[in-house]
Amino acid sequence: MSSYLRQKYKRGRYILQKEGLFAFFLKGVRFLRRCVFIHERYYMYEVPLNEPMKFESTPKIQDFAFEIIPTSQRLKELVAQGCDFGIHIIGAEEKLNNGAIMSCVFVGKELACIHWAAATQKTMNILTEIPYKIDFSNSEAYLGWSETNPKYRRLLLSRYNYSEERKFLASIEKTIGRTRVAKSNLASLKGLPKAGGRVYGEGRYLKILWWKSWKEKLWVLGEGGTSGHEERVGI
Repeated sequence: MSSYLRQKYKRGRYILQKEGLFAFFLKGVRFLRRCVFIHERYYMYEVPLNEPMKFESTPKIQDFAFEIIPTSQRLKELVAQGCDFGIHIIGAEEKLNNGAIMSCVFVGKELACIHWAAATQKTMNILTEIPYKIDFSNSEAYLGWSETNPKYRRLLLSRYNYSEERKFLASIEKTIGRTRVAKSNLASLKGLPKAGGRVYGEGRYLKILWWKSWKEKLWVLGEGGTSGHEERVGI
């Protein structure tokens, strides 16, 4: 069994055991649908990593701890200490062994918020299947997906995690973070500008079975407003 299928099997088993048959069925249908067809539109953001955040990022909770996890060895140490990563432990070791950066906030020993980032093209390919265009040789980094445990939402933990992750990336000489946000993700679209993010284009991802297409439309500010130039960067 391939590493990808093994991870999906483990995730499915975890969901069935922890969340029940109904959640397993709904997420299974969503997974199968995405295997066949995906059509998503995004805004693309650039984030200066060495500039201060424009919004409050102090968590509204006392018992929390932040951790940058750069290696699988550190992950194993935290697990041995009793830290509960939940479903996010599945596949994490492989990502870390390929250079991914995992930043987490714990409440007690429970994972409350997780962010992923990449400093190289190889690592980004592990975190996403979309051929997003990033110039890693020019001190750019990829800001990947994030998730907050529903129990700990609205406590500013994700903002804090994001702020600390930016500091870490700046410390390894990355100056610009690039990310994409689905146009339907209203919470992130509202929050990123406050974090210093600036939209520089739009993207469209289309997948039909094994065929994939990614298009970017870069925004150019000119007289009379904003115009775009579309280029295909990956198929």
